[in-house]
Amino acid sequence: MTDSILKLFETKKVLSIEEIKEQLEVVDSRDFVELIKNVEKLTRNYILVQLKNEKFLYVADEELFFEGIIRVNNSGFAFVYVDRIESEIYIPKGFSKGAMTGDKVKVRVEDIFVKEKNIEGIVVAILERNTKYTVGTLIKARLFSHVKSDDKNIEKYIKVKNNIKHLVDGSKVIVEITDYAKASFDEHQGIVIKSIGHKDDPGVDILSTAYKHQIPLDFSDDVEKELEKIEDEIHMDPRYKDCTEELVVTIDGDDSKDLDDAISVVKTKKGYRLKVFIADVSRYVKEGSELDKNAIERGCSVYLVDRVIPMLPRKLSNNICSLNPDVLRYTICCDINFEDSGEVIDYDIYPAIIKSKGRLTYQKVNLLFENNEEIVAEYRDYAKMLNYSLELSLKIRKIREQRGAIDFNKAESKVLVDNNGDVVDIVLRERGLAEKLIEDFMLSANEVVAEHFYWLETPFIYRVHEEPKIDKLRQFFELAASFGYRSKGKIEEIEPYVLANMMKTFKDSQVEGMLSTILLRTMNQARYSSINMGHFALSAKYYTHFTSPIRRYPDLLVHRMIRSYLFEGDLSLENKEHFESILPDLAESSSLCEKRAVECEREVDQIKKCEYMLKYQEKTFEGIVSSVTRFGVFVTLPNMIEGLCHIKSMNDDYYTFDEKNIILIGRRTKNIYRIGDSVVVKVANVDIENQEIDFKILKHKGIIDTDNKNKRKLRKKR
Repeated sequence: MTDSILKLFETKKVLSIEEIKEQLEVVDSRDFVELIKNVEKLTRNYILVQLKNEKFLYVADEELFFEGIIRVNNSGFAFVYVDRIESEIYIPKGFSKGAMTGDKVKVRVEDIFVKEKNIEGIVVAILERNTKYTVGTLIKARLFSHVKSDDKNIEKYIKVKNNIKHLVDGSKVIVEITDYAKASFDEHQGIVIKSIGHKDDPGVDILSTAYKHQIPLDFSDDVEKELEKIEDEIHMDPRYKDCTEELVVTIDGDDSKDLDDAISVVKTKKGYRLKVFIADVSRYVKEGSELDKNAIERGCSVYLVDRVIPMLPRKLSNNICSLNPDVLRYTICCDINFEDSGEVIDYDIYPAIIKSKGRLTYQKVNLLFENNEEIVAEYRDYAKMLNYSLELSLKIRKIREQRGAIDFNKAESKVLVDNNGDVVDIVLRERGLAEKLIEDFMLSANEVVAEHFYWLETPFIYRVHEEPKIDKLRQFFELAASFGYRSKGKIEEIEPYVLANMMKTFKDSQVEGMLSTILLRTMNQARYSSINMGHFALSAKYYTHFTSPIRRYPDLLVHRMIRSYLFEGDLSLENKEHFESILPDLAESSSLCEKRAVECEREVDQIKKCEYMLKYQEKTFEGIVSSVTRFGVFVTLPNMIEGLCHIKSMNDDYYTFDEKNIILIGRRTKNIYRIGDSVVVKVANVDIENQEIDFKILKHKGIIDTDNKNKRKLRKKR
């Protein structure tokens, strides 16, 4: 059998036990035991090596080469992810051959650490460059000018080849890299293709970040020409149900301009009737049009502190498609009947024309629910419907919680800026009853639409969220155990309700927000897919995005399929095959665009947080340890600003990192720093260029007991 196994590996190189069993057609249990023994023998003789993903790698060849995508760390070392082995290869500092994050490279394996199951290698060739354009700051000199890239992965300065006499030192520019450095002592060369403005000009920091993440800012001339042909007038269309006399309202933030959802709620004999009206964007943005191509390229709108980079031009996003009050608007309605308990009885999906009767805000609706006299008077015409809405919302939420949906009650910050873009304050983002009400209604509509098309058996796009990875989940449970939570059952068979119950245990405790953040990190990223795999965090079998077609391309795509399948009745094989052919690529591109937008939004927020903390240098704050690493602890302040207390600044002792328990332990004092500890810190340094905030710990106040019966401070373990 050994020869048969080796013959397999000579061609495949990487195989799991199951794959070997299948290839060798092993059926009998005795043969399987023999197979295991042979694989173990080959592993002991260092012919095979077991990887972290439990697969086996054939290492008998004199040289092992792999191809993959490189990710370079700021410290100089790198990792190359290789699809073939579903694993990463570590590249030491100085052996990346000038590769940049995202480049496709060829790697030669130099060493395999059997015990740790780690692979180390060096880059021998760069097969495909990923970075062609970068944003940076111009440094002018008498002979040669250079650009220092904002991308931390591009360490080298870029020598400017073209004439830039009209630009001043400190200008923010976009550079096209024309010649890549071929050795560590070499430099990149490129040409400046666009000036964004001076680095100190208001708003240039945000624009530079958007360009850095390759967010398209301008619409093409072809799009503008298409817009001119779109009629501003809304006419009564017999294909749409007339809902203009119904009490329909929008509820959004004070500064929202793209109002793509409206609601109507009435009490019925059996329970409630909810109508969720969503802007009918698919009426205007046709498949294959320039508008559509631009929307695919953008994927979603991007929200950057004081501005929005819209997916659709403002004529659509803020005007014709926005469900503004007292004007006719085309919509698609998800009309749902609920029992008094909040369970769905039946539903319908149809085109409707509405005339919104009010542009309500979250803030005022929350005040109404608190019986604020002034708002009660102002919202008199809506009060009855809003109270019914709250009743229904609470029942929907209760059902969702009972089935096991996880409530990530994670605090989020909001950056407030003045007209010049300077940070005025950073506050916690409110999430009151009004915000939850709209969330409940939108989730209900999304689930109804997803389930309808699943059982219709047509090609469709879903919002999926897969089960968390076991190793990350195990670490999270160990952390929860340190706060007194013990889980039952196998982690490998985890159900959402287990995590939901855990978070209920920590509700309203000082560590709830921090644990929510860590739990989120253990989760896989939600994404779009043409295959329905359910949504783990929502504990939903069917889920999609239907409610925001102004700002998300998948929602627009869902509307297009609703129009095609339902309203036009085209269930032909040809139509199904068409959507089946385009959906996988659109799902993948939409997921990538979403990721790009989130990264851009986070970076802009971090820049502004650094700007804000500049004026608080040497000031003291109380915070919570939110993460523990071998190089120090991260501390989060009440307004969600996070900073690093580097281990070098913790000079009261020599601290070592216990990776299993995620703690730092003082060698002499046995002082322990763990996630959830309360500390007093001083702002030691703020580096806007690298977007880093450094704290110094002044006082370690110890662990917070999260038991709901008696939340008391515990002494530090000595």
